[in-house]
Amino acid sequence: MLVPLPIGAFVSSLIFDILSRTRTGGLPYLVDGAFWLIGVGLAGALAAAVPGVLDFQTIPRGALTFATARTHLTLNAAAAVLFAAGYAWRAGDHVALDKTRWGQLALSAVAVAFLIAATWLGGKLTYCHGMRVTRQADRDEGTTRHG
Repeated sequence: MLVPLPIGAFVSSLIFDILSRTRTGGLPYLVDGAFWLIGVGLAGALAAAVPGVLDFQTIPRGALTFATARTHLTLNAAAAVLFAAGYAWRAGDHVALDKTRWGQLALSAVAVAFLIAATWLGGKLTYCHGMRVTRQADRDEGTTRHG
Protein backbone atom coordinates (compact mmCIF):
# COMPACT_ATOMS: atom_id res chain seq x y z
CA MET A 1 0.00 0.00 0.00
CA LEU A 2 3.01 2.31 0.20
CA VAL A 3 3.53 2.46 -3.56
CA PRO A 4 0.23 3.99 -4.80
CA LEU A 5 0.46 7.07 -2.53
CA PRO A 6 3.55 8.69 -4.08
CA ILE A 7 2.54 7.66 -7.60
CA GLY A 8 -0.89 9.23 -7.18
CA ALA A 9 0.47 12.37 -5.55
CA PHE A 10 3.17 12.93 -8.18
CA VAL A 11 0.87 12.31 -11.15
CA SER A 12 -1.84 14.50 -9.60
CA SER A 13 0.69 17.31 -9.11
CA LEU A 14 1.49 17.19 -12.83
CA ILE A 15 -2.21 17.28 -13.68
CA PHE A 16 -2.61 20.32 -11.40
CA ASP A 17 0.35 21.99 -13.15
CA ILE A 18 -1.14 21.35 -16.58
CA LEU A 19 -4.56 22.63 -15.52
CA SER A 20 -3.03 25.79 -14.02
CA ARG A 21 -1.38 26.51 -17.40
CA THR A 22 -4.43 25.76 -19.55
CA ARG A 23 -7.00 27.88 -17.75
CA THR A 24 -7.31 31.55 -18.63
CA GLY A 25 -5.92 33.59 -15.77
CA GLY A 26 -4.50 30.49 -14.13
CA LEU A 27 -5.68 28.72 -11.02
CA PRO A 28 -3.50 29.70 -8.07
CA TYR A 29 -4.97 27.08 -5.76
CA LEU A 30 -3.79 24.39 -8.20
CA VAL A 31 -0.26 25.80 -8.19
CA ASP A 32 -0.30 25.63 -4.39
CA GLY A 33 -1.93 22.19 -4.48
CA ALA A 34 0.75 20.84 -6.84
CA PHE A 35 3.43 21.99 -4.38
CA TRP A 36 1.76 20.15 -1.50
CA LEU A 37 1.13 17.05 -3.59
CA ILE A 38 4.83 16.89 -4.43
CA GLY A 39 5.59 17.12 -0.71
CA VAL A 40 3.17 14.27 0.04
CA GLY A 41 4.68 12.28 -2.82
CA LEU A 42 8.20 12.77 -1.50
CA ALA A 43 7.19 11.61 1.98
CA GLY A 44 5.41 8.60 0.48
CA ALA A 45 8.37 7.79 -1.78
CA LEU A 46 10.69 7.81 1.21
CA ALA A 47 8.38 5.44 3.07
CA ALA A 48 8.11 3.14 0.03
CA ALA A 49 11.86 3.18 -0.56
CA VAL A 50 12.69 1.48 2.73
CA PRO A 51 11.05 -1.89 1.97
CA GLY A 52 12.09 -1.51 -1.67
CA VAL A 53 15.77 -1.24 -0.81
CA LEU A 54 15.44 -4.11 1.67
CA ASP A 55 13.88 -6.27 -1.08
CA PHE A 56 16.57 -5.20 -3.54
CA GLN A 57 19.30 -6.36 -1.15
CA THR A 58 17.84 -9.88 -1.14
CA ILE A 59 18.22 -10.33 -4.92
CA PRO A 60 21.40 -12.20 -5.87
CA ARG A 61 23.54 -10.20 -8.33
CA GLY A 62 23.49 -13.03 -10.86
CA ALA A 63 19.69 -13.35 -10.82
CA LEU A 64 17.70 -12.42 -13.92
CA THR A 65 15.70 -9.93 -11.88
CA PHE A 66 18.73 -8.04 -10.57
CA ALA A 67 19.19 -5.79 -13.62
CA THR A 68 15.46 -5.04 -13.74
CA ALA A 69 15.39 -4.26 -10.03
CA ARG A 70 18.49 -2.03 -10.31
CA THR A 71 16.92 -0.07 -13.17
CA HIS A 72 13.65 0.20 -11.23
CA LEU A 73 15.53 1.56 -8.22
CA THR A 74 17.57 3.99 -10.34
CA LEU A 75 14.51 5.39 -12.12
CA ASN A 76 12.63 5.81 -8.84
CA ALA A 77 15.62 7.58 -7.29
CA ALA A 78 15.97 9.86 -10.34
CA ALA A 79 12.26 10.73 -10.21
CA ALA A 80 12.51 11.48 -6.48
CA VAL A 81 15.54 13.72 -7.01
CA LEU A 82 13.75 15.61 -9.79
CA PHE A 83 10.64 16.05 -7.67
CA ALA A 84 12.76 17.18 -4.71
CA ALA A 85 14.44 19.77 -6.94
CA GLY A 86 11.03 20.92 -8.17
CA TYR A 87 9.73 21.09 -4.61
CA ALA A 88 12.67 23.26 -3.56
CA TRP A 89 12.21 25.46 -6.64
CA ARG A 90 8.52 25.98 -5.86
CA ALA A 91 8.98 26.56 -2.12
CA GLY A 92 9.53 30.29 -2.42
CA ASP A 93 6.73 31.29 -4.75
CA HIS A 94 4.02 28.63 -5.02
CA VAL A 95 1.49 30.79 -3.16
CA ALA A 96 2.14 33.91 -5.26
CA LEU A 97 1.80 32.33 -8.72
CA ASP A 98 -1.38 32.04 -10.78
CA LYS A 99 0.21 29.52 -13.15
CA THR A 100 2.93 26.96 -12.69
CA ARG A 101 6.15 28.10 -14.37
CA TRP A 102 6.92 26.32 -17.64
CA GLY A 103 10.24 25.04 -16.31
CA GLN A 104 8.59 23.60 -13.21
CA LEU A 105 5.97 21.89 -15.34
CA ALA A 106 8.66 20.46 -17.65
CA LEU A 107 10.67 19.19 -14.68
CA SER A 108 7.58 17.46 -13.27
CA ALA A 109 6.75 15.96 -16.66
CA VAL A 110 10.23 14.44 -16.96
CA ALA A 111 10.01 13.15 -13.39
CA VAL A 112 6.61 11.56 -14.09
CA ALA A 113 8.04 9.93 -17.24
CA PHE A 114 10.78 8.36 -15.09
CA LEU A 115 8.13 7.34 -12.56
CA ILE A 116 5.99 5.66 -15.24
CA ALA A 117 8.99 3.65 -16.45
CA ALA A 118 9.88 2.70 -12.87
CA THR A 119 6.28 1.71 -12.16
CA TRP A 120 6.20 -0.51 -15.25
CA LEU A 121 9.41 -2.23 -14.14
CA GLY A 122 8.01 -2.59 -10.61
CA GLY A 123 4.95 -4.30 -12.06
CA LYS A 124 7.19 -6.58 -14.07
CA LEU A 125 9.13 -7.49 -10.92
CA THR A 126 5.95 -8.09 -8.97
CA TYR A 127 3.73 -9.87 -11.46
CA CYS A 128 6.19 -11.54 -13.84
CA HIS A 129 8.99 -12.42 -11.44
CA GLY A 130 6.98 -12.87 -8.23
CA MET A 131 8.99 -10.32 -6.25
CA ARG A 132 6.51 -9.35 -3.54
CA VAL A 133 5.99 -9.38 0.17
CA THR A 134 4.36 -12.82 0.10
CA ARG A 135 7.10 -14.40 -2.00
CA GLN A 136 8.69 -16.29 0.92
CA ALA A 137 5.34 -17.66 2.04
CA ASP A 138 4.62 -18.72 -1.55
CA ARG A 139 7.94 -20.56 -1.76
CA ASP A 140 7.35 -22.24 1.59
CA GLU A 141 4.00 -23.53 0.32
CA GLY A 142 5.56 -24.77 -2.92
CA THR A 143 3.65 -22.24 -4.99
CA THR A 144 5.32 -20.68 -8.01
CA ARG A 145 4.26 -17.67 -9.99
CA HIS A 146 5.07 -17.38 -13.65
CA GLY A 147 3.90 -14.65 -15.94
